[in-house]
Amino acid sequence: MPAKRRRTLSRNPFQRLEMWDKKMNPSVYSAYLEATKPLAIPKVGAYQVTHESLISLVRSALSGFPSELAVMQQYMWFAEKLWKLSNQYKGNALQKEADALYLWHLARGGNDLALRAVAKALGIIISSTEEILERAMAPLLLKVLAEGSVTADGSEQTVLEYRGLAMISGYIDLSSMEEEDEIVVRVYTQIESGGEFKLYRQETIIGKQIEPALYVLSRLSAYGFRVTVQQTKGSYKTFKYVFVKGV
Repeated sequence: MPAKRRRTLSRNPFQRLEMWDKKMNPSVYSAYLEATKPLAIPKVGAYQVTHESLISLVRSALSGFPSELAVMQQYMWFAEKLWKLSNQYKGNALQKEADALYLWHLARGGNDLALRAVAKALGIIISSTEEILERAMAPLLLKVLAEGSVTADGSEQTVLEYRGLAMISGYIDLSSMEEEDEIVVRVYTQIESGGEFKLYRQETIIGKQIEPALYVLSRLSAYGFRVTVQQTKGSYKTFKYVFVKGV
């Protein structure tokens, strides 16, 4: 026969306050401190050595950012939390926790490069801000802008053209390429509203691809954005693509 479940008592705010008052009775609290203080002294002593080391580390990391020395305590809080995280997590879990902490301090006015310098001094490399935001916000703020395929015909063919303000990135599938093939991928942007598209970057890809998913890096579109593909050698192939934008 299973044991009876212990009844959960429901207390009102006044009863909880009364319980807290009993716990905080000087004689009770004194006895608690007397029993636990000897256990805490070795840990506190050991941390003081670490704390002194963190002060030196943060001061050194901020040497290249003189204006940030006036708010050094903020960077000390950052360093202390990173140190604690490094003792709790490892690998990918530590990376995500450290990135989240960096983003929180950045939002509170911390200097991007100074925060990264402090983290690096602790042996932690913070991910790029773009990568952090993409990882955190992609499920909420990104949507598919265009997807489909284009069959090469030798001319420069547009796979994406967008007009407006957005952060845009995507992939082009080069799985169909063979050794004799060569294609050129070009990215254009508009510098002014209604203006001509200006070439920002072009990349020539040759032969069969071991890693066929070509990532078109995130780009800011202020007024317009265009991506084209042109096959210049080999028998014409079909290329699939997908692009997303920040909502």
